[in-house]
Amino acid sequence: MPVRGSQRSSREEGAEVREQALVRKHVSVMAKEAIELLALTDGDVVVDATFGAGGHSALIQKAAKVHLITVDADPASGAQHAANFGDLSHVLGAQKIHKALFDLGWNSTQLSSGRGFSFMSDEPLNMSYGERPRSGFTAAEILNTWSEKVIADALFGYGEERYARRIAKAVVERRDLHPFATTMEFVELIKDAVPAAYRRGRLHPATRSFQALRIAVNDELGAIDAGLRAAWKHLATGGRIVVISFHSIEDRAVKRLFASFVKSGEGKPALPAGRLVVKKPLIASSEEVKRNPPSRSAKMRVIEKL
Repeated sequence: MPVRGSQRSSREEGAEVREQALVRKHVSVMAKEAIELLALTDGDVVVDATFGAGGHSALIQKAAKVHLITVDADPASGAQHAANFGDLSHVLGAQKIHKALFDLGWNSTQLSSGRGFSFMSDEPLNMSYGERPRSGFTAAEILNTWSEKVIADALFGYGEERYARRIAKAVVERRDLHPFATTMEFVELIKDAVPAAYRRGRLHPATRSFQALRIAVNDELGAIDAGLRAAWKHLATGGRIVVISFHSIEDRAVKRLFASFVKSGEGKPALPAGRLVVKKPLIASSEEVKRNPPSRSAKMRVIEKL
């Protein structure tokens, strides 16, 4: 049977402790490697496309005298531009840039934003990074209006949730009785829908489903595609883009885009338009993983324009 009320598992309590630690302090992932591989020089125009708590931006400004452009979907972040990086082309206009950094990990302070990102707190099922969802719909609207098949496809495709069909079937059955409004309603349904062994696994059973809803609500894969294409278009010759991703779906999207950038010589198919600065994605050091556990899943890819 699922854990209810005060009968919480030690794993759930541990997950809550980890979330609270993340809320208290956001630590930029692979910061040293990012700064080194950006190869900053004085006078560079640099885009921090995912400003977040400003950790990477602070290090960029320490490394060189640059013109820094900061972007973040969350208007509370303090970035110069309150915009999704998928709209980077609009932000930049005719501006040429020399370096761009995309840290695709969502800002951990979002856990306390009250928008439904946390599966440990009872909050409205929103999950939008910005004031309005980039996709046009909230997490509650997904659960309450999408068909069973489409919900299952989203949970599997965006969250790699192995029990996507079970969860989707339970969602449709439950919403006929009472529409979803809060995160804990969805969490409890997931616990009921999945096998007991899955509930006791290493990951909280709601982890992958919440990831899937977050990606769908914020159109994260579409934003990655649009944002990186815009950065590449505005990038000067010799410029670099550094991307830090945190799950395989993001990393595959970045890998495919970078491969297309390398091959897309302007009217000269035989000449590469870019080169991969690192052939395989870099990962965080064991020391960093100990200090900052979220870095465990980070992968860094770097491309230079020729």
